[in-house]
Amino acid sequence: MLPIHGYYWLAPLITFAFWCTDIFGLLGLWGGRDNFEGYSNDQATVVFISDVGARHKTFFIIFSSLSAAFYILTTLIERHLRHQRRIPGSLRKRQTRYDIVSVVFAVIGAAALVLLSVFDAVNYSNVHWSMTVVFVAGVAISVLFQTLQIFSLSKSHDDELWHLRAMAIVKSILLAVALVVLIVFVVTYGICSGDAREGDTRCNRIVSVAGVAEWTCAFILALFFLTYTADFYPARKTAQKGLTEDGEYVADRNRAIFAGEGHKPEAPYAAARDLGPNATNEQYNDITGNSHLNGHTSDATLAAQREKEAEKAAQQA
Repeated sequence: MLPIHGYYWLAPLITFAFWCTDIFGLLGLWGGRDNFEGYSNDQATVVFISDVGARHKTFFIIFSSLSAAFYILTTLIERHLRHQRRIPGSLRKRQTRYDIVSVVFAVIGAAALVLLSVFDAVNYSNVHWSMTVVFVAGVAISVLFQTLQIFSLSKSHDDELWHLRAMAIVKSILLAVALVVLIVFVVTYGICSGDAREGDTRCNRIVSVAGVAEWTCAFILALFFLTYTADFYPARKTAQKGLTEDGEYVADRNRAIFAGEGHKPEAPYAAARDLGPNATNEQYNDITGNSHLNGHTSDATLAAQREKEAEKAAQQA
C-alpha cells in the first residue's frame, strides 16, 4: 500500500466526478424526466443549467456543494504540495503570489457555486445570477493565475520542464476556449436578455446558442478539474518508487530497490519505527547511514550501501 502522498491525485479526480455527476445528471434529468422541454413560455429550446437546477433543486444543491468542497480541498492540497516541495514548488516570490491568488479566487468561486444552487433562478433570480457572475469570475481568475504560476515554474525547474510546460499549455488552451465560449454566451444572452417569447423564432435560436455555450463552459470546467490530477502526479511517482514525498529518503526499501533508488538512506520515521523510541544516535546512524546531526550522508556510506544492495541482488538472482 502506498503512503498518503501516493493518493493526493484522488482529490481532483473526485472533484471531476462530482462535477460531471452534477452537469450530466441535470442534463439527464432534463431529457429523461422533462423530455427536453422548457419550463416556461419565455424559455428557448435549449434551457440554461440554472433552469434545470431550479426544477431539480435538491440534486443541484447536493452535487454543487460536493464539487465546491472538493475543489477547495484540491486547491489547498496543491498549495501545500508546492510549499512542501512535494511537487515542483515556488522559487520566486511571484510564483507563490500567483498560487495564493489562485487559491483565494477558487474559494470565492466555490462559495458562489454553493450559493447559486441554493438561491435558484426562479425564486431568487437577482441573487442567483449575481452569484453566477461571481462563480464564473472567481474560477476564471483562479485558472488564469494558476496557469501563470505553472508557466513561471516551468522556467525555474529544468528537471520538470516537459511536465510543467505541457500542463501550462493544456490549461492555457482550456482557458482560451472557455473565454471564447463565455463571450459567445454573454453576447447571445444579452441580445434578447435571455428571453425567447413564444413565436419569436429569432430569439429562440439566439438564446438557445447561449444555452449551448453555458453547458459547454461547464464541461470545460470539468476538464480543468482533471488537470490537477496530472499536477499531482510527481507526488504519486515518488510514492511508487518507495520514496518519501520529497524523494530524498527511502520509505519502502523493497519498492526503492526495484526502482533503482535503493542507494538512498532510510527515511527517519521508518528508521525510528524499526529501532524503537529508545535507540541511540549511533544505532540510528548505523541502520540508516544518515546522520541527523549533520544532515547528510557520506560518500563512503553510500558506497557501502550500494555494495550491500548489489550483494543482495546477486543472491536473489
